[in-house]
Amino acid sequence: MENLVIALIGSLIALDTSVVFQTLLAQPLITSTLIGWYFGDVQLGLHVGLYLQLLWLISLPVGGVKIPEANVASIVTITLIMRFAPDYNYFNLVFAAGILYGLLISYIGSEFVVVHRRLNSIIFQRVYAAVQNGHSSALGFTVFSAIMLHFVLMFALIIAALSTADLFFPFLKFIPAKWYKFFDHGMAAILGIGCGLILTIFKDKGSKRLISAGAILGIILFYILV
Repeated sequence: MENLVIALIGSLIALDTSVVFQTLLAQPLITSTLIGWYFGDVQLGLHVGLYLQLLWLISLPVGGVKIPEANVASIVTITLIMRFAPDYNYFNLVFAAGILYGLLISYIGSEFVVVHRRLNSIIFQRVYAAVQNGHSSALGFTVFSAIMLHFVLMFALIIAALSTADLFFPFLKFIPAKWYKFFDHGMAAILGIGCGLILTIFKDKGSKRLISAGAILGIILFYILV
């Protein structure tokens, strides 16, 4: 039942990416915080959302470009962390597994968007023919169909992703404790990767040096204060 609720919330949020509104509600930082609120831990949701936002900050849904579906991935990732982290003594293990699984889902999600666009093209062709024959009311049907189609596809993806993870995530407890050390610096690694991805936006070396210095200082302060 919980997966259905999460999928409903997630598929509605996913509409905000490019289908309707575009209020940035679907950004990982906001999405993770909202799901954290649903689970009763806003602080953890915001914390995880920060890392997810860095990973997908440079992914912009501009035009027809195909990008990872960060919205759906962040919903799945934060849900799994919220659901399984309390059952493990080692949070970093669940965090790493959630991030990796989320990355996989984000790329699967991008293929769902391609399917959505192809189906929209078919719908548009049929509606265009109807309008040519004088049935202008078909335009409203096109808009509604496109929105609902995206909603259904994202709903199905979130349900499938969470249901699949529910099957294999419990096996994380069988990972030997001696391997936990490999996940000790997982959060720092994600911060570093995220900052590195942001640097690709800037072309001149001066900006890159300034941002690199700021990122290093920020990470140091983050670990000192937290």
